[in-house]
Amino acid sequence: MRKLTLLLAFAIALPCAAQTHLLKEITGRNLFKQAFSKDAHQLLQTQARQQFLRRANARQVQGKILLGPKPALSANMAAIERHILASVPAREHAIGLLQDPTPEQMALAQRLYREVMGKFRAFKQESDPFLYYQSKPSERRTLTPTERGQWAEKISHMHSQLMRLKPFVSPDDPAYKAAREYVTFAAGVVSPFLRGTLLADKVERTDRTYDFEEFFLYTPKANKDALWKGVLPSSVRIKQTAEKLPQGLKMAVLNDRSSVVRRMKAMHEANRFFPGWKISYYRDTEEMLNAASVSPKSFDVILTDIIVPGGGGSYLTAMLRERGFEGVIIALAAFQEDASLGRKLFDIGFDGMIPQGIGFEFSDHWQLMIMKRLQNYFYYRDLHGWER
Repeated sequence: MRKLTLLLAFAIALPCAAQTHLLKEITGRNLFKQAFSKDAHQLLQTQARQQFLRRANARQVQGKILLGPKPALSANMAAIERHILASVPAREHAIGLLQDPTPEQMALAQRLYREVMGKFRAFKQESDPFLYYQSKPSERRTLTPTERGQWAEKISHMHSQLMRLKPFVSPDDPAYKAAREYVTFAAGVVSPFLRGTLLADKVERTDRTYDFEEFFLYTPKANKDALWKGVLPSSVRIKQTAEKLPQGLKMAVLNDRSSVVRRMKAMHEANRFFPGWKISYYRDTEEMLNAASVSPKSFDVILTDIIVPGGGGSYLTAMLRERGFEGVIIALAAFQEDASLGRKLFDIGFDGMIPQGIGFEFSDHWQLMIMKRLQNYFYYRDLHGWER
């Protein structure tokens, strides 16, 4: 009887919502016997305590009730939890950057990925204790010049190893992304100057900043054609657009669709597609890569699809930029204009993108549109003083 009285009194003391919840717990799970057991009083006390803590916006730490929410982690502890205490995802295969790769390219990319990520795991295991104590103000000590130099050398070497994967692995690959962030964090712990150096190397572009309309080669107001020119024959408009382009450039086209290459060749021979330029055509990424790698001045402009056998446009661009290619690289692909896509292509090393649907080569005035977009690129380049 005494236990029943205690139970009822406690239930009355709880708010209505809590009473309903408690009764459902008891009746729904057939827990009447448990309610009158020797642990019932303790069970009810625990539930009441949790209810109180929630309603009072409090928490219990080591047996003490502290008012207010859990304090936010300090910047140091947040960094420790994110980089040191968290494990880097273990992946056997990378999220690749290659499009339609050859078996040899795939084998090379996976072998290199396993090799570099294995080196990173060993580097992290060695570095974690050092970084943990150096990240805590109460434990941090001043490094000697010798120690700082040794750690700087290790971090720089690991950074260079990770950079070997750039042409093959997507920057969104979880393990690769976490590894790059860890190395940048480690550099900041050792030396702000070292971190700045790595970040400067990490930033793909120093020649210009990303702008959505400029990257997708929108026509600026100052470069728009007069409305009356729209009634002119396309041959006249093509001639006028060509006159505004730099003269005598060498352009390479990477596209594996026969109809695209065939139409471009025919229009170029008829002086209706970049007249006066020298155009070379490639249908395989490796073939294009080898041709463009002969010298940094092998081509002035590359017009490439994104999905092409042998690696694709993204792989081509990443590899060429790694090798010092200084020409303009424009994507001509069946993708919609998207800020996120544009930014990713920009960071890889693309200078612009011309979205074109599949079968564009059979539409009207396609060659004039592509030439106008390229003319917009050179207009922006001269306006802002871009390096290429």
